[in-house]
Amino acid sequence: MDTIVRVKEVEIINLKNVKKGRFLTNTSFEQMKKADIVGFYGQNGSGKTAVVEAFSLLETLLFSQGGAELPEISENLLYSGEKMIQLTFHFLIQNEYGEFFVQYYVGLSEGEKRLYVVEEELSYRENEKKKRYKNLISKKKNDITIRNKKVTNMNEDERVVVLVANKMATGNSTSFIFNEELQDEIVVKHFGEEEWRLFENLVHEFRRDLHVIKNTQYGLLIANIVMPFSVHFENKRGQIPYEMHDMMIMPVPLFETLEQVVSQTNIVLETIIPGLQVKINRISSQKTDDGSEGIRFEFLSKRGDTELPLRSESEGILKIISVLSTLVAVYNNPNACVVIDEMDAGIFEYLLGELLQVLSRNGKGQLFFTSHNLRILEVLPVQDLWFTTLNESERYIQLKGVKKLSNARDIYLRAVQLGGQQEPLYAETNLFDIKTSFRKAGAYR
Repeated sequence: MDTIVRVKEVEIINLKNVKKGRFLTNTSFEQMKKADIVGFYGQNGSGKTAVVEAFSLLETLLFSQGGAELPEISENLLYSGEKMIQLTFHFLIQNEYGEFFVQYYVGLSEGEKRLYVVEEELSYRENEKKKRYKNLISKKKNDITIRNKKVTNMNEDERVVVLVANKMATGNSTSFIFNEELQDEIVVKHFGEEEWRLFENLVHEFRRDLHVIKNTQYGLLIANIVMPFSVHFENKRGQIPYEMHDMMIMPVPLFETLEQVVSQTNIVLETIIPGLQVKINRISSQKTDDGSEGIRFEFLSKRGDTELPLRSESEGILKIISVLSTLVAVYNNPNACVVIDEMDAGIFEYLLGELLQVLSRNGKGQLFFTSHNLRILEVLPVQDLWFTTLNESERYIQLKGVKKLSNARDIYLRAVQLGGQQEPLYAETNLFDIKTSFRKAGAYR
């Protein structure tokens, strides 16, 4: 049986401007290979980006083996006046041992410079009636339990490994649970085969196929500084930060993979933007900084016989090209989990609607996105859409009163203007007040 890991539910507490929020996906064990598209809409500053930040924090924690550090406190992720961000991710996992619910909880507080892990817990249960969650690892400050065995009851060698791993995780602003030394020395010994496989499913399969594309990356693209070229191809995952005003030098194996990614991207690109292709202009062979063989190259856009630097294309086209490899993954790979902030930025609304409609109807993976473009509400099923509210303790809701053939866009706009949902969706504005404020501002000396 192929391994598939899907996100089922996310709970967010005290992250940015979200005091408390919770949302579900439409994935189930019966539909593990069916697309799961989840869009977030709402007023500016109402909690959409907090969803992206939650996934970004999860990505960082899962990459603790590679030394990825949690964000600096200057990013102001902790809700003002609170002491701890709390995130809970609920997963569905299907593997050779069966079907499982897996829950990962983490509590983060501010240290001197960065966030650090205060609490962390990983548990699971089988997809069978009357089965209860079993604790795999639990940490609350220095109170640590691994498979129901407290650290105080471990032999001296194991206790030293656990306590050192905990101290290193705190000092390095990484996860305790996903610490490599803890896995190698403790986890693999205390877990059963089934449990170790679930752990690997998160650390390897899910982490490998998780892509979080934040709006800060798009800002660099708009400024024509860096294009974050997302890559999801065979065993190559991640991003290549392509400097728009310079030529890149890349090791030969990675360059050859990039050529394949561009070829894959062009297959879709020419159906989205007729006549456009991305070309890699190979300039010369050159040594990289570590002395290995490399290729110096640049990206070009090609329309017929005309070739121009890729930076000459519009923001919308660059945005599409930068994320297209991950969207191909959502279409083809049931394990793909892609999170994109402000997916609509710069993209023609009709084209965006067409893309999401294709992914929703025929794709296999999961896509989470934030958007302001209401065209999407006309093409996606209403169960795929979550709306932010003015209630900081109930940030995410789905619309009531939407029938199968209803237009979610019209219902949302009516709720913005007249209310009628379980929580208010929009802080009311007044056209007369806006007009007056503009006039007063113009007269200011």
